Amino acid sequence: MNVSEFLGTRVFDKNGFEIGKISDMLINPKEGVINFISISTGEFGIRRKDVQIKPSDVKVMGDYLLLNLAREDLDID
Repeated sequence: MNVSEFLGTRVFDKNGFEIGKISDMLINPKEGVINFISISTGEFGIRRKDVQIKPSDVKVMGDYLLLNLAREDLDID
């Protein structure tokens, strides 16, 4: 899969609450490993905040991203 296929993917916390969408990924091309995933929260210009998570914070990745973290753990409010 290409990184562009993940952009815009909906992100949910461990309690099933939607917190945002994937906006970017930092990848180490030599190792082919994802270092960080950026999540854009809120609407553009309205309480928008970008947070970065580590791959170890991800529980499930597919049609959506499910985290091992709660919304409160991300400091987005």
